[in-house]
Amino acid sequence: MRARLAVAAIALAVAGAAAAQDAPPLVLNTLPASLAGEWLFRTGHDPAFASPFREQRNWQRIHVPGPWERQGWPEYVGHAWYRLTFVVSSDLAGIDLGLDLGHIGDVDEVFLNGRRIGGTGSFPPNFDKATLARRFYLIPQDVVRLGQLNELAIHVFSDSRFGGLLGPAPILDRYPTVLAHEVVRDIAAYAIATLLLTLAALHILLFFTQRDLLDHLAFAGAMAAIAVFVVAHTTWGPALVVGFGGAYRLAVASLLAGVALFPAVVYRLAARRQPVALLGLETLLTLGAVFTLVWRNQGDLQFWLYAGEAALLLVAGVTLRIEASLVGRRPCALPALVATTVFTAAIVFDVLVDTGALPRTRALGGELIGPLAAVPFAVCLSLALAMSWMQRRWGEPVDATTGLMTRERFTDRLAAELLRTRRNGSSLAVALIRLTVADTAGERGQPPVEAVSSLRRALRQIDLLARYDGETFALLLAETDERAAMTIIERLRRTAGELAGGRAGRTRTTAGLAQYRPGRHLAAAELLREAEAALYAAVSEGGDCTATAP
Repeated sequence: MRARLAVAAIALAVAGAAAAQDAPPLVLNTLPASLAGEWLFRTGHDPAFASPFREQRNWQRIHVPGPWERQGWPEYVGHAWYRLTFVVSSDLAGIDLGLDLGHIGDVDEVFLNGRRIGGTGSFPPNFDKATLARRFYLIPQDVVRLGQLNELAIHVFSDSRFGGLLGPAPILDRYPTVLAHEVVRDIAAYAIATLLLTLAALHILLFFTQRDLLDHLAFAGAMAAIAVFVVAHTTWGPALVVGFGGAYRLAVASLLAGVALFPAVVYRLAARRQPVALLGLETLLTLGAVFTLVWRNQGDLQFWLYAGEAALLLVAGVTLRIEASLVGRRPCALPALVATTVFTAAIVFDVLVDTGALPRTRALGGELIGPLAAVPFAVCLSLALAMSWMQRRWGEPVDATTGLMTRERFTDRLAAELLRTRRNGSSLAVALIRLTVADTAGERGQPPVEAVSSLRRALRQIDLLARYDGETFALLLAETDERAAMTIIERLRRTAGELAGGRAGRTRTTAGLAQYRPGRHLAAAELLREAEAALYAAVSEGGDCTATAP
């Protein structure tokens, strides 16, 4: 008798515990309605799990949103199911409802009352990782049971560091509102990317005017990488072309490339040499960017994502330290420091969210917090680089008579151009031009300032003209072989003649031309000596002609 009473007591206790676990269903009366809270959860996969109102045995409680790794399944990789029961009020009849589930790691399909209403990505064996995609789905009106129980079932597969409904909190709202939110978010992302690409294009143009300024090229590359990273997170973007997995690869590769390119900008602005360890890190990140684009297994890209985030925090810290040392010594240093501080705070926030330490938010589009903070940061650095360019373009020592670059500065620029020519295997020519003016008595004098100005206007943007000495001028012709250089010099001779009013012999243009030859010219001085020898040869032939170095 006592044994039977004990068994009955245990049965009642178990039944009471089970009843205590069955919380009342969520009632949705107004929109938007949050679906955050306790859901049923089960690992593994069975297509029958999509059927509504199944028994709850072997299902456990889990809080949504949040990765399952932080709620008792720390090492689990694979399939899992979520279930939530709720009641939709009859007051919502006739409304097109939309479901916004935020981010899910990595693939999902969604069922309401046993009917599939959508999915993102592809399950194995044709796995298409959709971690970056925002999940929002239209709920057909004939699927919703007004005033009755409804059950939402979500099938998830993850091979990432975090799986499940990652956040922000899922909501039920009018579908036009959900759709408008996604459209506005994408428009903001494309606007940010367009601004960054515009800055990149501007600095590419500045680089082509003074091509020894590699900091402009590095800045342009970093801005382009950030733009690609931002666009990769859009709903209507690269994922439509290369798939969700391809968009994920682009995001990781652009992150690595942007971090690898950026330190060169800061160190060149500060006129400092990069540490060898930092150069090694940049090389590793560049190789990682290539790796992410070609490696087949998407799960292996997690290492490079970790490496990119850690390197980003390191570079941000180095940038803050360098910019703090430049405050009061360089223009735009203080605004750049403030903008970098805000950007670094946004980076730290994004990393903490990505690692699950902080919950995801809908504020400012969620993942747009970092890109939005990047805008003032990019603008301030762009201004600092532009002011540095103007200083080099117009603020350097110039010849007092003609306003041209000095001989010493020309030699430095020639040395830098020689290094660039050796790297890319292009052509390079140097000419020394002597302009003389003959008056009616046959005497020769120095050319007028307007003659020099006309020569400058006749040259290309990438050409450099400098005062060499007296009536001799030095001309650097980048990416130009000997034949093209002869054509340019003849055009300059015609320009000088037209300035003289067409009077033959009034302005005499004598030039000596030397072309860079690999293995023969190791320094700028050697190339200039050959150009001088060619100029003397032209003078000995009577002048008003062009001689070339052998």
